[in-house]
Amino acid sequence: MTRDARTHYLVIMDSCRFVLILVFLVVCQGHYAKAGGGIKFGFNASNAPPLLFQFENQNNPIPTGGLIYEVSVAIGEELGGEYSIARLPRKRIATNIINNKIDLVCHNSLSWRHPFADGALWSKPLFTHTNVLVGLTTIPFSSADQIKGLIGTVENYVYADLEEKFKTLELLRNDSPNIEVSVKKLLTGRVPYILLSDIEYIYYKSQYPRLQRSTFAMDKTDIQCSLSKKSTLTMTRLNRAIDRLHEKQVLAKIIKRYSDPETTPKPVSYGLNSNDSPPFIHFDKTSSSEGIVRGGVFFDIALAIGKKIQRPINFVLLPRGRLDARLASGQIELVCYDTEAWAGEYAKQYHWSTPIFRQSDYIVGHKADAEVAKIRTLEDLKGKRIGAVLNFVYPALTPLFEDKSLQREDAGSGAANVEKLSVKRVPLILLNSLEYSYYKSKDSRLQKAPLEIDPVDVKCALSKKSSLKIEEINSAIHDLEKSGRMQKVFAPSYLL
Repeated sequence: MTRDARTHYLVIMDSCRFVLILVFLVVCQGHYAKAGGGIKFGFNASNAPPLLFQFENQNNPIPTGGLIYEVSVAIGEELGGEYSIARLPRKRIATNIINNKIDLVCHNSLSWRHPFADGALWSKPLFTHTNVLVGLTTIPFSSADQIKGLIGTVENYVYADLEEKFKTLELLRNDSPNIEVSVKKLLTGRVPYILLSDIEYIYYKSQYPRLQRSTFAMDKTDIQCSLSKKSTLTMTRLNRAIDRLHEKQVLAKIIKRYSDPETTPKPVSYGLNSNDSPPFIHFDKTSSSEGIVRGGVFFDIALAIGKKIQRPINFVLLPRGRLDARLASGQIELVCYDTEAWAGEYAKQYHWSTPIFRQSDYIVGHKADAEVAKIRTLEDLKGKRIGAVLNFVYPALTPLFEDKSLQREDAGSGAANVEKLSVKRVPLILLNSLEYSYYKSKDSRLQKAPLEIDPVDVKCALSKKSSLKIEEINSAIHDLEKSGRMQKVFAPSYLL
Protein backbone atom coordinates (compact mmCIF):
# COMPACT_ATOMS: atom_id res chain seq x y z
CA MET A 1 0.00 0.00 0.00
CA THR A 2 1.48 3.35 -0.96
CA ARG A 3 0.32 6.37 1.05
CA ASP A 4 0.46 10.07 0.33
CA ALA A 5 1.09 10.59 3.99
CA ARG A 6 2.12 8.20 6.64
CA THR A 7 -0.50 7.04 9.05
CA HIS A 8 1.11 4.18 10.83
CA TYR A 9 4.58 3.54 12.15
CA LEU A 10 6.58 0.36 13.08
CA VAL A 11 6.27 -3.38 13.54
CA ILE A 12 8.38 -6.46 12.93
CA MET A 13 7.76 -9.39 10.67
CA ASP A 14 10.05 -12.41 10.30
CA SER A 15 11.03 -14.05 7.05
CA CYS A 16 7.85 -16.12 7.08
CA ARG A 17 5.81 -12.93 7.42
CA PHE A 18 4.84 -13.70 10.98
CA VAL A 19 3.56 -10.44 12.33
CA LEU A 20 4.50 -9.45 15.84
CA ILE A 21 1.79 -7.39 17.43
CA LEU A 22 1.97 -5.31 20.50
CA VAL A 23 0.25 -6.50 23.65
CA PHE A 24 -2.06 -3.70 24.62
CA LEU A 25 -0.43 -1.25 26.99
CA VAL A 26 -1.72 -0.95 30.51
CA VAL A 27 -1.84 2.48 32.06
CA CYS A 28 -1.83 3.10 35.79
CA GLN A 29 -1.26 6.81 36.31
CA GLY A 30 1.36 6.38 33.64
CA HIS A 31 2.49 3.88 31.09
CA TYR A 32 3.27 0.19 31.43
CA ALA A 33 5.20 -1.33 28.55
CA LYS A 34 3.63 -4.73 29.14
CA ALA A 35 0.26 -5.82 30.37
CA GLY A 36 0.37 -8.03 33.40
CA GLY A 37 3.75 -9.63 34.09
CA GLY A 38 7.23 -8.28 34.59
CA ILE A 39 8.86 -5.92 37.06
CA LYS A 40 7.06 -2.57 37.41
CA PHE A 41 9.15 0.55 38.04
CA GLY A 42 7.45 3.66 39.39
CA PHE A 43 8.41 7.33 39.01
CA ASN A 44 7.50 10.29 41.17
CA ALA A 45 5.06 12.47 39.24
CA SER A 46 6.78 15.61 40.56
CA ASN A 47 9.95 14.87 38.61
CA ALA A 48 10.73 17.04 35.59
CA PRO A 49 13.56 17.35 33.05
CA PRO A 50 16.36 16.39 33.16
CA LEU A 51 15.34 13.74 35.69
CA LEU A 52 12.21 12.82 33.78
CA PHE A 53 10.95 13.73 30.30
CA GLN A 54 7.30 12.99 29.61
CA PHE A 55 4.74 12.93 26.82
CA GLU A 56 1.95 15.02 28.35
CA ASN A 57 -0.84 13.03 26.63
CA GLN A 58 -3.89 15.09 27.61
CA ASN A 59 -2.77 15.33 31.25
CA ASN A 60 -2.03 11.60 31.39
CA PRO A 61 1.77 11.80 31.13
CA ILE A 62 3.89 8.90 29.91
CA PRO A 63 7.63 8.78 30.82
CA THR A 64 9.89 8.80 27.75
CA GLY A 65 13.39 9.60 29.04
CA GLY A 66 15.56 11.34 31.60
CA LEU A 67 18.18 10.41 34.17
CA ILE A 68 16.03 8.32 36.50
CA TYR A 69 14.28 6.79 33.49
CA GLU A 70 17.64 5.68 32.08
CA VAL A 71 18.75 4.34 35.45
CA SER A 72 15.56 2.29 35.71
CA VAL A 73 15.98 1.05 32.12
CA ALA A 74 19.57 0.04 32.91
CA ILE A 75 18.42 -1.93 35.96
CA GLY A 76 15.55 -3.50 34.01
CA GLU A 77 17.89 -4.56 31.20
CA GLU A 78 20.45 -5.92 33.66
CA LEU A 79 17.78 -7.98 35.43
CA GLY A 80 17.03 -9.49 32.04
CA GLY A 81 13.29 -10.09 32.28
CA GLU A 82 10.22 -8.08 31.31
CA TYR A 83 9.90 -4.66 32.91
CA SER A 84 7.61 -1.66 32.64
CA ILE A 85 7.67 1.95 33.71
CA ALA A 86 4.87 4.03 35.23
CA ARG A 87 4.49 7.60 36.41
CA LEU A 88 2.84 7.84 39.83
CA PRO A 89 1.59 10.74 41.96
CA ARG A 90 4.03 11.15 44.85
CA LYS A 91 1.28 10.61 47.43
CA ARG A 92 0.47 7.20 45.92
CA ILE A 93 4.00 5.84 45.84
CA ALA A 94 3.77 4.54 49.42
CA THR A 95 0.56 2.56 48.92
CA ASN A 96 1.68 1.30 45.52
CA ILE A 97 4.93 -0.06 46.95
CA ILE A 98 3.38 -1.53 50.09
CA ASN A 99 0.57 -3.18 48.11
CA ASN A 100 2.94 -4.21 45.30
CA LYS A 101 1.00 -2.29 42.63
CA ILE A 102 4.54 -1.38 41.60
CA ASP A 103 7.68 -3.30 42.49
CA LEU A 104 10.22 -0.56 42.99
CA VAL A 105 11.08 3.12 42.71
CA CYS A 106 14.73 3.75 41.84
CA HIS A 107 14.98 7.42 42.72
CA ASN A 108 14.43 7.25 46.44
CA SER A 109 16.35 7.40 49.71
CA LEU A 110 16.00 6.37 53.33
CA SER A 111 17.26 9.82 54.29
CA TRP A 112 14.10 11.35 52.82
CA ARG A 113 12.28 9.97 55.87
CA HIS A 114 9.34 8.40 54.12
CA PRO A 115 6.59 7.23 56.48
CA PHE A 116 6.55 3.95 54.51
CA ALA A 117 10.30 3.36 54.94
CA ASP A 118 9.78 0.32 57.19
CA GLY A 119 7.27 -1.10 54.73
CA ALA A 120 9.83 -1.37 51.93
CA LEU A 121 13.27 -2.85 51.31
CA TRP A 122 16.15 -0.54 50.41
CA SER A 123 18.85 -1.27 47.86
CA LYS A 124 22.52 -0.44 47.69
CA PRO A 125 23.26 3.14 46.55
CA LEU A 126 22.91 3.96 42.86
CA PHE A 127 24.56 7.39 42.89
CA THR A 128 24.96 10.43 45.16
CA HIS A 129 22.65 13.43 45.00
CA THR A 130 23.21 16.94 46.40
CA ASN A 131 21.15 20.13 46.37
CA VAL A 132 22.29 23.68 45.71
CA LEU A 133 20.71 27.05 46.42
CA VAL A 134 19.95 28.96 43.20
CA GLY A 135 19.20 32.63 42.58
CA LEU A 136 19.48 35.22 39.82
CA THR A 137 22.47 36.99 41.39
CA THR A 138 25.50 35.88 43.38
CA ILE A 139 24.34 33.92 46.43
CA PRO A 140 25.22 35.97 49.56
CA PHE A 141 25.36 32.94 51.87
CA SER A 142 28.47 30.84 52.44
CA SER A 143 26.74 27.95 54.23
CA ALA A 144 23.31 26.43 54.69
CA ASP A 145 23.13 27.84 58.23
CA GLN A 146 22.98 31.39 56.88
CA ILE A 147 20.00 30.91 54.57
CA LYS A 148 16.97 32.98 55.59
CA GLY A 149 13.56 34.06 54.30
CA LEU A 150 11.43 32.62 51.52
CA ILE A 151 12.72 29.76 49.41
CA GLY A 152 11.26 27.88 46.45
CA THR A 153 10.78 24.16 47.03
CA VAL A 154 8.86 21.22 45.56
CA GLU A 155 5.85 19.93 47.47
CA ASN A 156 6.49 16.84 49.59
CA TYR A 157 10.24 16.99 48.93
CA VAL A 158 12.49 16.52 51.95
CA TYR A 159 15.54 18.81 52.27
CA ALA A 160 17.34 17.21 55.19
CA ASP A 161 19.80 20.02 56.00
CA LEU A 162 17.02 22.62 56.13
CA GLU A 163 14.17 20.74 57.79
CA GLU A 164 14.76 22.23 61.23
CA LYS A 165 14.73 25.74 59.76
CA PHE A 166 11.42 24.99 58.06
CA LYS A 167 9.94 23.71 61.32
CA THR A 168 10.96 26.83 63.24
CA LEU A 169 9.81 29.08 60.36
CA GLU A 170 13.28 30.59 60.12
CA LEU A 171 12.93 29.50 56.51
CA LEU A 172 9.61 29.61 54.66
CA ARG A 173 8.81 27.03 51.95
CA ASN A 174 7.08 28.10 48.77
CA ASP A 175 6.06 24.78 47.25
CA SER A 176 5.63 24.06 43.54
CA PRO A 177 4.29 20.88 41.94
CA ASN A 178 7.62 20.28 40.18
CA ILE A 179 11.03 21.79 39.46
CA GLU A 180 9.97 23.45 36.21
CA VAL A 181 7.36 25.53 38.04
CA SER A 182 9.88 26.38 40.76
CA VAL A 183 12.35 27.67 38.16
CA LYS A 184 9.62 29.81 36.56
CA LYS A 185 8.82 31.33 39.96
CA LEU A 186 12.46 32.31 40.37
CA LEU A 187 12.71 33.79 36.88
CA THR A 188 9.56 35.89 37.40
CA GLY A 189 10.65 37.16 40.82
CA ARG A 190 8.04 35.31 42.87
CA VAL A 191 10.75 33.79 45.08
CA PRO A 192 14.33 35.03 45.70
CA TYR A 193 15.89 31.54 45.77
CA ILE A 194 15.04 27.95 44.88
CA LEU A 195 16.53 24.56 45.66
CA LEU A 196 17.72 22.37 42.79
CA SER A 197 19.74 19.21 42.61
CA ASP A 198 23.22 19.69 41.17
CA ILE A 199 22.21 17.98 37.91
CA GLU A 200 19.00 20.02 37.63
CA TYR A 201 21.05 23.19 38.06
CA ILE A 202 23.38 22.22 35.21
CA TYR A 203 20.38 21.59 32.96
CA TYR A 204 18.51 24.82 33.71
CA LYS A 205 21.68 26.94 33.77
CA SER A 206 22.24 25.97 30.13
CA GLN A 207 18.76 27.34 29.32
CA TYR A 208 18.82 30.35 31.62
CA PRO A 209 22.40 31.68 31.96
CA ARG A 210 21.30 34.18 34.61
CA LEU A 211 20.98 31.41 37.17
CA GLN A 212 23.64 31.44 39.91
CA ARG A 213 24.28 28.65 42.40
CA SER A 214 25.66 28.61 45.93
CA THR A 215 29.32 27.74 46.47
CA PHE A 216 28.21 25.09 48.95
CA ALA A 217 26.06 21.99 48.52
CA MET A 218 23.44 20.54 50.84
CA ASP A 219 21.53 17.34 51.48
CA LYS A 220 24.17 14.90 50.26
CA THR A 221 22.10 11.77 49.72
CA ASP A 222 22.64 8.24 48.50
CA ILE A 223 19.93 7.52 45.94
CA GLN A 224 18.49 4.02 46.26
CA CYS A 225 15.72 1.76 45.01
CA SER A 226 12.82 1.17 47.39
CA LEU A 227 11.49 -2.34 46.76
CA SER A 228 8.11 -3.74 47.75
CA LYS A 229 8.37 -6.53 50.30
CA LYS A 230 5.72 -8.38 48.28
CA SER A 231 7.64 -8.18 45.01
CA THR A 232 8.77 -11.33 43.23
CA LEU A 233 12.07 -9.50 42.71
CA THR A 234 14.35 -10.20 45.65
CA MET A 235 16.68 -7.65 47.17
CA THR A 236 19.58 -10.03 46.63
CA ARG A 237 18.89 -10.17 42.90
CA LEU A 238 18.37 -6.40 42.70
CA ASN A 239 21.61 -5.62 44.55
CA ARG A 240 23.53 -8.02 42.33
CA ALA A 241 22.22 -6.20 39.28
CA ILE A 242 23.25 -2.85 40.81
CA ASP A 243 26.72 -4.22 41.60
CA ARG A 244 27.15 -5.35 37.99
CA LEU A 245 26.07 -1.93 36.71
CA HIS A 246 28.63 -0.28 38.97
CA GLU A 247 31.34 -2.70 37.83
CA LYS A 248 30.57 -1.96 34.17
CA GLN A 249 30.43 1.80 34.89
CA VAL A 250 26.93 1.96 33.38
CA LEU A 251 25.45 4.13 36.14
CA ALA A 252 28.55 6.35 36.27
CA LYS A 253 28.30 6.96 32.51
CA ILE A 254 24.63 7.94 32.81
CA ILE A 255 25.40 10.42 35.59
CA LYS A 256 28.36 11.83 33.65
CA ARG A 257 26.23 12.49 30.57
CA TYR A 258 23.65 14.37 32.62
CA SER A 259 26.35 16.36 34.43
CA ASP A 260 27.37 18.26 31.28
CA PRO A 261 24.93 20.42 29.29
CA GLU A 262 26.80 19.46 26.12
CA THR A 263 26.03 15.77 26.63
CA THR A 264 22.67 15.93 28.43
CA PRO A 265 20.30 14.05 26.08
CA LYS A 266 17.89 16.23 24.15
CA PRO A 267 14.42 14.96 23.18
CA VAL A 268 13.84 13.60 19.70
CA SER A 269 10.60 14.87 18.10
CA TYR A 270 8.70 11.88 16.76
CA GLY A 271 5.64 12.20 14.54
CA LEU A 272 2.39 10.41 15.32
CA ASN A 273 -0.70 10.44 13.13
CA SER A 274 -3.53 11.74 15.30
CA ASN A 275 -6.14 10.27 12.93
CA ASP A 276 -4.90 6.72 13.12
CA SER A 277 -6.47 3.65 14.71
CA PRO A 278 -5.43 0.28 16.20
CA PRO A 279 -3.10 -1.50 16.02
CA PHE A 280 -0.95 1.47 15.02
CA ILE A 281 -2.16 3.71 17.81
CA HIS A 282 -4.70 3.09 20.56
CA PHE A 283 -6.73 6.15 21.56
CA ASP A 284 -9.01 6.16 24.57
CA LYS A 285 -11.64 8.82 23.88
CA THR A 286 -13.89 8.02 26.82
CA SER A 287 -12.57 10.96 28.84
CA SER A 288 -11.21 13.27 26.14
CA SER A 289 -12.50 14.32 22.75
CA GLU A 290 -8.94 14.39 21.41
CA GLY A 291 -8.16 11.00 22.91
CA ILE A 292 -5.59 9.73 25.38
CA VAL A 293 -2.88 7.55 23.88
CA ARG A 294 -2.90 4.09 25.46
CA GLY A 295 -0.20 2.62 23.23
CA GLY A 296 0.11 1.14 19.80
CA VAL A 297 2.68 -0.32 17.46
CA PHE A 298 4.41 2.82 16.23
CA PHE A 299 4.13 4.49 19.63
CA ASP A 300 5.96 1.71 21.44
CA ILE A 301 8.65 1.24 18.82
CA ALA A 302 9.57 4.90 19.33
CA LEU A 303 10.07 4.27 23.04
CA ALA A 304 12.19 1.21 22.25
CA ILE A 305 14.42 3.19 19.88
CA GLY A 306 14.63 6.02 22.42
CA LYS A 307 15.93 3.61 25.05
CA LYS A 308 18.59 2.33 22.65
CA ILE A 309 19.86 5.74 21.55
CA GLN A 310 19.43 7.10 25.10
CA ARG A 311 17.33 10.06 24.02
CA PRO A 312 13.89 11.09 25.35
CA ILE A 313 11.06 10.95 22.83
CA ASN A 314 8.90 14.01 22.29
CA PHE A 315 5.74 12.72 20.63
CA VAL A 316 4.03 15.16 18.25
CA LEU A 317 0.47 14.29 17.22
CA LEU A 318 -0.56 15.74 13.87
CA PRO A 319 -3.10 14.98 11.13
CA ARG A 320 -1.57 12.75 8.48
CA GLY A 321 -1.49 15.51 5.87
CA ARG A 322 0.88 17.66 7.94
CA LEU A 323 3.50 15.07 8.84
CA ASP A 324 5.54 15.22 5.61
CA ALA A 325 6.08 18.98 5.62
CA ARG A 326 6.97 18.98 9.32
CA LEU A 327 9.46 16.14 8.83
CA ALA A 328 11.07 17.83 5.83
CA SER A 329 11.42 21.13 7.73
CA GLY A 330 12.95 19.44 10.79
CA GLN A 331 10.08 20.36 13.11
CA ILE A 332 9.64 16.60 13.40
CA GLU A 333 12.84 14.57 13.31
CA LEU A 334 11.73 10.97 13.00
CA VAL A 335 8.84 8.93 11.63
CA CYS A 336 9.13 5.18 11.80
CA TYR A 337 6.54 3.69 9.49
CA ASP A 338 7.49 4.90 6.08
CA THR A 339 9.15 4.12 2.77
CA GLU A 340 10.43 6.12 -0.19
CA ALA A 341 7.42 5.22 -2.30
CA TRP A 342 5.00 6.61 0.28
CA ALA A 343 6.96 9.85 0.81
CA GLY A 344 6.82 10.85 -2.87
CA GLU A 345 8.45 14.20 -3.53
CA TYR A 346 9.60 14.48 0.09
CA ALA A 347 11.67 11.27 -0.03
CA LYS A 348 14.92 13.07 -0.94
CA GLN A 349 14.64 15.28 2.14
CA TYR A 350 14.90 12.31 4.51
CA HIS A 351 17.56 9.80 5.46
CA TRP A 352 16.21 6.24 5.24
CA SER A 353 16.86 3.43 7.69
CA THR A 354 17.44 -0.19 6.88
CA PRO A 355 14.19 -2.13 6.30
CA ILE A 356 12.34 -3.10 9.44
CA PHE A 357 9.82 -5.49 7.92
CA ARG A 358 8.12 -6.28 4.64
CA GLN A 359 4.44 -5.47 4.44
CA SER A 360 1.76 -6.50 1.96
CA ASP A 361 -1.90 -5.59 1.49
CA TYR A 362 -4.74 -8.09 1.63
CA ILE A 363 -8.21 -8.26 0.14
CA VAL A 364 -10.43 -9.07 3.13
CA GLY A 365 -14.01 -10.25 3.46
CA HIS A 366 -16.02 -12.59 5.67
CA LYS A 367 -15.67 -16.37 5.73
CA ALA A 368 -19.38 -16.67 5.01
CA ASP A 369 -18.77 -15.09 1.61
CA ALA A 370 -17.56 -17.90 -0.64
CA GLU A 371 -16.46 -15.37 -3.25
CA VAL A 372 -13.55 -14.22 -1.06
CA ALA A 373 -11.62 -17.47 -1.51
CA LYS A 374 -12.07 -17.23 -5.29
CA ILE A 375 -10.14 -13.96 -5.57
CA ARG A 376 -6.75 -15.16 -6.78
CA THR A 377 -5.84 -12.53 -9.38
CA LEU A 378 -6.55 -8.85 -9.95
CA GLU A 379 -8.90 -9.83 -12.76
CA ASP A 380 -11.11 -11.52 -10.17
CA LEU A 381 -11.75 -8.12 -8.55
CA LYS A 382 -13.41 -6.60 -11.59
CA GLY A 383 -17.02 -5.65 -11.06
CA LYS A 384 -16.66 -5.63 -7.27
CA ARG A 385 -16.80 -2.90 -4.63
CA ILE A 386 -14.04 -2.53 -2.03
CA GLY A 387 -13.41 -0.43 1.07
CA ALA A 388 -10.18 1.61 0.95
CA VAL A 389 -8.67 4.38 3.08
CA LEU A 390 -8.96 8.01 2.06
CA ASN A 391 -5.81 9.39 0.40
CA PHE A 392 -4.13 5.98 0.34
CA VAL A 393 -2.70 4.88 -3.00
CA TYR A 394 -2.77 1.20 -3.95
CA PRO A 395 -0.50 0.88 -7.01
CA ALA A 396 -1.64 -2.58 -8.03
CA LEU A 397 -5.27 -1.52 -7.95
CA THR A 398 -4.93 1.98 -9.40
CA PRO A 399 -5.63 0.90 -13.01
CA LEU A 400 -8.81 -0.87 -11.87
CA PHE A 401 -9.96 2.20 -9.95
CA GLU A 402 -9.21 4.47 -12.90
CA ASP A 403 -11.15 2.44 -15.46
CA LYS A 404 -14.01 1.94 -12.95
CA SER A 405 -13.80 -1.86 -13.20
CA LEU A 406 -13.28 -1.88 -9.39
CA GLN A 407 -15.40 0.49 -7.32
CA ARG A 408 -13.53 2.18 -4.49
CA GLU A 409 -15.33 3.31 -1.32
CA ASP A 410 -13.15 5.32 1.07
CA ALA A 411 -13.22 5.43 4.87
CA GLY A 412 -11.07 7.31 7.35
CA SER A 413 -9.07 4.34 8.62
CA GLY A 414 -8.65 0.57 8.61
CA ALA A 415 -10.78 0.39 11.75
CA ALA A 416 -13.63 2.23 10.01
CA ASN A 417 -13.45 -0.19 7.10
CA VAL A 418 -13.60 -3.20 9.41
CA GLU A 419 -16.75 -1.72 10.93
CA LYS A 420 -18.28 -1.14 7.48
CA LEU A 421 -17.54 -4.74 6.54
CA SER A 422 -19.07 -5.94 9.80
CA VAL A 423 -22.39 -4.23 9.04
CA LYS A 424 -22.24 -5.27 5.35
CA ARG A 425 -21.90 -1.78 3.96
CA VAL A 426 -19.08 -3.12 1.75
CA PRO A 427 -18.41 -6.74 0.69
CA LEU A 428 -14.59 -6.40 0.67
CA ILE A 429 -11.98 -4.15 2.29
CA LEU A 430 -8.26 -3.53 2.01
CA LEU A 431 -6.08 -4.14 5.09
CA ASN A 432 -2.34 -4.37 5.38
CA SER A 433 -0.83 -7.50 6.89
CA LEU A 434 -0.46 -6.00 10.35
CA GLU A 435 -4.00 -4.66 10.42
CA TYR A 436 -5.37 -7.98 9.24
CA SER A 437 -3.60 -9.89 12.04
CA TYR A 438 -4.90 -7.47 14.64
CA TYR A 439 -8.52 -7.35 13.50
CA LYS A 440 -8.61 -11.08 12.77
CA SER A 441 -7.81 -11.63 16.46
CA LYS A 442 -10.87 -9.53 17.31
CA ASP A 443 -13.24 -10.92 14.70
CA SER A 444 -12.79 -14.54 13.57
CA ARG A 445 -15.20 -13.93 10.67
CA LEU A 446 -12.51 -12.05 8.76
CA GLN A 447 -10.91 -13.95 5.91
CA LYS A 448 -8.24 -12.77 3.48
CA ALA A 449 -8.28 -13.76 -0.15
CA PRO A 450 -5.32 -15.84 -1.42
CA LEU A 451 -3.85 -12.75 -3.07
CA GLU A 452 -1.25 -10.32 -1.78
CA ILE A 453 -0.57 -6.94 -3.39
CA ASP A 454 1.90 -4.08 -3.11
CA PRO A 455 4.64 -5.64 -0.95
CA VAL A 456 6.96 -2.96 0.45
CA ASP A 457 9.88 -2.67 2.88
CA VAL A 458 8.92 -0.40 5.79
CA LYS A 459 11.60 1.93 7.21
CA CYS A 460 12.26 4.90 9.46
CA ALA A 461 12.46 8.34 7.83
CA LEU A 462 14.85 10.78 9.51
CA SER A 463 14.78 14.48 8.65
CA LYS A 464 18.05 15.65 7.12
CA LYS A 465 17.75 18.69 9.39
CA SER A 466 17.93 16.54 12.55
CA SER A 467 21.13 16.28 14.57
CA LEU A 468 20.49 12.54 14.78
CA LYS A 469 22.48 10.29 12.49
CA ILE A 470 20.77 7.58 10.48
CA GLU A 471 23.53 5.24 11.67
CA GLU A 472 22.20 5.67 15.22
CA ILE A 473 18.73 4.60 14.12
CA ASN A 474 20.10 1.66 12.12
CA SER A 475 22.22 0.56 15.07
CA ALA A 476 19.21 0.77 17.41
CA ILE A 477 17.06 -1.31 15.05
CA HIS A 478 19.84 -3.88 14.68
CA ASP A 479 20.42 -4.09 18.45
CA LEU A 480 16.71 -4.45 19.18
CA GLU A 481 16.41 -7.29 16.70
CA LYS A 482 19.66 -9.03 17.72
CA SER A 483 18.95 -8.84 21.45
CA GLY A 484 15.38 -10.05 21.11
CA ARG A 485 14.12 -6.86 22.73
CA MET A 486 11.99 -6.13 19.68
CA GLN A 487 10.22 -9.42 20.17
CA LYS A 488 9.62 -8.49 23.82
CA VAL A 489 8.23 -5.10 22.85
CA PHE A 490 6.05 -6.67 20.18
CA ALA A 491 4.59 -9.90 21.54
CA PRO A 492 3.90 -12.66 18.97
CA SER A 493 0.26 -12.90 19.94
CA TYR A 494 -1.28 -13.20 16.49
CA LEU A 495 0.63 -15.30 13.99
CA LEU A 496 -0.45 -15.80 10.38
